[in-house]
Amino acid sequence: MKKKLLKLSWITAVIGACVLVIAYFFFHFVTDEGITLVWHAEAGKPFVTFLIGIFGVLFLFASVMSLLIACCFYSTPKEEKGKTE
Repeated sequence: MKKKLLKLSWITAVIGACVLVIAYFFFHFVTDEGITLVWHAEAGKPFVTFLIGIFGVLFLFASVMSLLIACCFYSTPKEEKGKTE
């Protein structure tokens, strides 16, 4: 079970990072006119960017939580052996 949670943590971290890169793209390259190749300092679509950013942060939160659950609740056989003896 620990191995599956660690794999889930890794996958959700990668997805979260990708979603945050997409949020960066939306912040700097999407305007009211559409997608542009010109970098803008201000967000053209701030609400959409904010929602995509929240989505990415939720994936990172899920990654951290699954990592903590894997480390706290599931120990390896070596750790269990040391606790009982």
